[in-house]
Amino acid sequence: MPRRNDYIAYGTGVTIVTAIVFLIVLSLAATSIRAGDFRYLLAARGGMATLAGGDYGKFPLQPVWGIQAGYHPSERWTLSLDYMRYVLKNDTTASSSFTFDRDNSAATQKWKADRLGFIASRLLFDPDRRFNLFVGAGGGLMIWKVVDPELNTVLKVAGDLNQTIDFTSTEVFVSATTGIDIQMSRRLGLVWEVQADYLTAAGTEFASDVSSARDHWVLETGLKLSYSFGEATPVWPSYATSTETRASSAERLKELDSDGDGVPDTDDRCANTREGMRVDRNGCPLDSDGDGVPDGQDDCLNTDRRAAGLVDIHGCPVDSDFDGVADYLDQCPSNQYGAWVDASGCPTDSDADGVPDGLDDCPQTLVGVDVDRHGCIDLSMLAKPLILNIDYVSGSFEVDQRNKENLQRLARLLNFVKDIKLEISGYTDNIGTSVANRNLSLKRARRVNDYLVMLGIAADRIKTFGRGEDNFIASNNTAGGRAKNRRVEIIFYR
Repeated sequence: MPRRNDYIAYGTGVTIVTAIVFLIVLSLAATSIRAGDFRYLLAARGGMATLAGGDYGKFPLQPVWGIQAGYHPSERWTLSLDYMRYVLKNDTTASSSFTFDRDNSAATQKWKADRLGFIASRLLFDPDRRFNLFVGAGGGLMIWKVVDPELNTVLKVAGDLNQTIDFTSTEVFVSATTGIDIQMSRRLGLVWEVQADYLTAAGTEFASDVSSARDHWVLETGLKLSYSFGEATPVWPSYATSTETRASSAERLKELDSDGDGVPDTDDRCANTREGMRVDRNGCPLDSDGDGVPDGQDDCLNTDRRAAGLVDIHGCPVDSDFDGVADYLDQCPSNQYGAWVDASGCPTDSDADGVPDGLDDCPQTLVGVDVDRHGCIDLSMLAKPLILNIDYVSGSFEVDQRNKENLQRLARLLNFVKDIKLEISGYTDNIGTSVANRNLSLKRARRVNDYLVMLGIAADRIKTFGRGEDNFIASNNTAGGRAKNRRVEIIFYR
């Protein structure tokens, strides 16, 4: 003997099929359909839903209902806010969650929920088609509780701190949807939709075994009847009251094309298009390369889409430093004017002197030689004597490491400027005899001479002198003054 619920499920199925057939016939009889004419919609939703993905029980497909409000930012996109109400009973005897057969007497739980969601959906084909497919994604909050089906009291479960808590939560979910959109008339639409919500556990405080065993998926399928309103395009007013006058007026308006773009004013959504611009079927300027400059004004029609926002008023990529590399590809967008650059827009410097090629008046400078701002050898250090305050140990004549580095820099320059000659004079403080000091200062000058010769300076370019304690430059009465007097001076001449 069939149970009462069998008849209810059968009757529900027949009702749904009958409604679908009726609405399809109505849609085929509609004559004036144009998608995208309206900005807003209101919809009523009804369908069947189940819980899945857990071990707490089986929830056969059961009726649910809801409402929806939407906004069309464009012909293909819809942004929607919706509210759904769920009251689902489990059935410990059900064969699966995807059956209409439900025995309420075998129910041990009742899942009650209010769903507040947001969905962004997009039509996959031309918006003017009567039948279309869509996909969407979104999320929201699911406010739910599990109650005793007879007493309507909230069931208890273990919490994450091993305490006993109510089996209820306000939980974040993410959602995906797809379906078929049937445009029955300019304002009425019918949607068959399949929707899946995943409960993320964000906002729950259940013990881990409760979280892993409970259902995380809310699956729903059903129909949605929508009503669109809010004209997206201006409606031409009637200029006469009689049917014949209105018809002739409409014909005249259809023939008008005030901006001369080939699209009648009645269908033109961009009624002030400038002359010469290429337009789409709605009369709006085409921008085939997506650079923000209409094709009729674009001197560079095939601009790379990476250059969007970096083009001039003519639609051509900007090159702000005039180096031949457009800014959207230029990794060094602030080069000096005239500098040569590589493919990435960065300056080349073939002699590694710090002055870019193209601005370098001496492009073959030896590596390591100091140069001026024009890239040429800096001879300013040869304009005055070079004083080496060598940190000599008393009685020593060895060159310290710091001054060896100074002599290396000098040698690189002298090896490039072959006509410069040198006089190297050694000096001491006044400690010791004059003869000993003169001999020591000569040794110090010769040690500098030897080091420069080792670095490649011809010996015949150098003269050495031991000046002893003559020509002191500081007081010999202090240790600091004596240290300054123990020095080597190099004078340059031609």
